[in-house]
Amino acid sequence: MCGVIGIHNSENIAQELYNGILLLQHRGQDSCGILTVDKDSIYINKYQGLVSEVFTEQSLKQFKGKTGIAHVRYPTIGSSSIQDAQPFYLNYPLGIGIVHNGNVINYQEIKQQLKKNKRIVTSKCDVEIILNVLAEELLNKTTSNSFELIKQAVTNVFQRVNGGYSVITVSADNRLVAFRDPKGIRPLIMAQKGNAIAFSSETVPLEFLGYDIIRDVQPGEIIYIDRKGKIHSEILTQEKPAHCMFEWVYFARPDTVIEKLSVYEARRNLGKQLAKEIKKKNLEIDVVMPVPDSSRPSALACAEILGKPYREGLIKNRYSQRTFIMPTQELRENAVKFKLSPVVKEIKNKSILLIDDSIVRGTTSKKIIKMLKQAGAKEIHFAVSCPGIKYPCFYGVDMSTEEELIASNKTNEQIQKYIEADSLTYQTIEGLKNAIPLRICTACLNGNYPTDIKKYSNDYGNQRKQERLEVEK
Repeated sequence: MCGVIGIHNSENIAQELYNGILLLQHRGQDSCGILTVDKDSIYINKYQGLVSEVFTEQSLKQFKGKTGIAHVRYPTIGSSSIQDAQPFYLNYPLGIGIVHNGNVINYQEIKQQLKKNKRIVTSKCDVEIILNVLAEELLNKTTSNSFELIKQAVTNVFQRVNGGYSVITVSADNRLVAFRDPKGIRPLIMAQKGNAIAFSSETVPLEFLGYDIIRDVQPGEIIYIDRKGKIHSEILTQEKPAHCMFEWVYFARPDTVIEKLSVYEARRNLGKQLAKEIKKKNLEIDVVMPVPDSSRPSALACAEILGKPYREGLIKNRYSQRTFIMPTQELRENAVKFKLSPVVKEIKNKSILLIDDSIVRGTTSKKIIKMLKQAGAKEIHFAVSCPGIKYPCFYGVDMSTEEELIASNKTNEQIQKYIEADSLTYQTIEGLKNAIPLRICTACLNGNYPTDIKKYSNDYGNQRKQERLEVEK
């Protein structure tokens, strides 16, 4: 899961791209990069680190032109290194820069195909695969019409690339292309300000920059903006959508809107649905508390339905990073100590209903419950607004092996014992679907994958294990 933004015909391209990825920082904290084009020249810089640390007012002056793309990365393939940071670009044909959010499942297979055609992939980042497939298809052109040519190339990407991905590309001659995988797994939103057109993973950066939201890019759709700024679009393939439910559960900002559904509203709905399950248990509860930040709307709605007071018992260090998107388990566990501090007066001698957005590995939940009990909590009843995550994700969330998912190898009772909670209540899949009334991907919950993963699942899981070992070294 990463954050992307692309803008065509902006008078202040560098600053707008910078502000855009700054507002997408929650989607990736490993690396970031900006690429702009001007008069057949490409200007690019990418580094490891946070946006505010990497780019300065002075460094932004290097970017020329009115069209560009930018990226923040959370590695779900490859390693935590500058070599895998985005954007990527190729000089031939056309001079193409690219960013993406998502994951290519058949990465190794396509890499070998490209090698046979004398195309060498130099990184472990799967966007380089998409870039080379695009370039290969553009060289096999059968038409001189620019939009028809781009359509042919992207159609072949859809046919060859298995996974979930939203892609934005720019060419050195000032053209921009955006497309979204046929299932619409990863989000991409289109907006306009005067003669400028922009695309982003979320609505918030676009609205902050003064753009008016037009719509979501459709699954299987290509949008092409030519050198004169004319917009061409077409849905190249129509399949049943499978939007990633984790966008509404955890990843996206609460003030964003994806597929016309407010993330904040969806999280409140999750809290209402969760309250129905909690009511069945007749628990003795004094207060409802969230694990900040993404579970706050769910906890508030749950407290309202249960008629219990809502309290903030854990204070988040505003300068801490999101633990889930850190590249190693050791970093995640150490970060919890710095991320949250207990408000003892609100905790001591209380029976607390603690609400979190999800349990993935279980170690963070265990540490938080221990912290609250050390602060004097009488009981901790743990409730989760997402159902148990039992199966790996192959589409851009770094949950790639079943053994790392606590719900895949433990019963609810065993999980409750492991995290040392006095009770454990999960959201149901039915409740999740009621809260997010869209066609969503629930593969990590029930194993029903929207694309064919049988051929690649073992290789992908083994690859991620090896990459993580390399990071930990």
